[in-house]
Amino acid sequence: MTTEVAAVAVVGAATASRTRRLRDEADRLWSVAAGHRTLADELEASEEPDSFHRAKSQRMLGEVAAHHGFAYHELANAAEARAAAQEHRRESPQWTILIDRSFAAIRRAEAHHERAAAYTARTVGDEAVARRHEEAAREADGRAMAFAVDTSSTRRLG
Repeated sequence: MTTEVAAVAVVGAATASRTRRLRDEADRLWSVAAGHRTLADELEASEEPDSFHRAKSQRMLGEVAAHHGFAYHELANAAEARAAAQEHRRESPQWTILIDRSFAAIRRAEAHHERAAAYTARTVGDEAVARRHEEAAREADGRAMAFAVDTSSTRRLG
């Protein structure tokens, strides 16, 4: 195996490992979110006096965990796109499309983290901070869409 091929193999293995860890973290967070939702359902069914408020808190915690899970999933997508881009000549149409996909995934991850922060702020009663995080999430979504529109309208993956 030549040095160049060996380096590509090591990079590919490292990327696969990183992607697997990111996807495992996303799965773990989605499992946590499901646990919070289940607990919220159980609390709503109980006869305890404060069960409504506790269930509402559990649902919000579930939403926070779910958004963080989606963010990790998008980061894994970005890592995969970057790894695939290394297979192509720099600045080639394929390379550019994959790098744009990577940037779009990173922006979507940013939006999910901002949404999670908005839920957290709302949980503690800070509506102004929650609105700022929601605005930041909309801006990140807009930046992600700009990459997606640019990629689909002007270039084709060959």
